[in-house]
Amino acid sequence: MSDKIELTLQVANEVQAQELRQAWQEIVAGKLERAQAMDRDQEGIMERARIALQTIEKAIREHPTSGQAGRLVRFLAGVYCGSDYPFDLTDLRALDTELANACLDYLSYDRLGKREVHHHLSGGDRELQEWLRDYGIEPALRLGGRQAEGFAALPEKTGRDRYELLDEAVDDLIDKYRRKGAHPAGAPGRKR
Repeated sequence: MSDKIELTLQVANEVQAQELRQAWQEIVAGKLERAQAMDRDQEGIMERARIALQTIEKAIREHPTSGQAGRLVRFLAGVYCGSDYPFDLTDLRALDTELANACLDYLSYDRLGKREVHHHLSGGDRELQEWLRDYGIEPALRLGGRQAEGFAALPEKTGRDRYELLDEAVDDLIDKYRRKGAHPAGAPGRKR
């Protein structure tokens, strides 16, 4: 089955025929111009992203103990895997203008979904993983399916705020393991 549609138009005279031909040529030329502009725009986005990533890497390497370097590594981690390494966009406000713009330029490229960030880093995935370790950036904690369902129902059941419940649960867990540390395995200790 062909997607081609044939259309016949009747015109009253040669002047109308010429106007119709010109209109069609303008439509086709406009589409071509837009397509070329989009290609040029993508090339520009890719070039800005390349320069941006060089700027980001240079800042991390040259000033590894600065707060900006830590924010930049968290940004790269967020671009790498946002569900594991959520990045707070307000952290961009703490960067100087050049670095904040570099992050935005790289983010503009990343939205195209062409290639993952670690493939563009000069040190690749190995270097990104080293930076994550060096800056103590770990994947976000997640509850399992059953735990997530149970926790989601608790605020309504208890009438308490979920953060209050989470604080209580973590405090209980910490207390439990403090007590275990005070009573080595096999020694009598208070059970909870």
